[in-house]
Amino acid sequence: MPDTQTHVPAITAPPLRTDDPAKAIGDLFRRLALASETFGPPAFERIVAAVLVALGRAALEEAEREARWRRERDARRPGEITAPRSIHAGDFDGMATGDPE
Repeated sequence: MPDTQTHVPAITAPPLRTDDPAKAIGDLFRRLALASETFGPPAFERIVAAVLVALGRAALEEAEREARWRRERDARRPGEITAPRSIHAGDFDGMATGDPE
């Protein structure tokens, strides 16, 4: 087992700042690989479990944030006139499309 002091700073460094999802995923896998080299199997299993819990929690928070945003966006305001969503998906000239026969 390598010296834990060697890899721990690289594993615990602040997240990589990038707009490239591939680089962010690569950084995550690099840190997991360093953790697997640094710690024994029981510790590595705990680290992976903690990463998965954190990923699930973050995904749930983002889903809730998006749901709140959609509710706020779609909420009716007093005096507001709205049209059914089906109108937005149809033909805007009010005429039926397609062959009637």
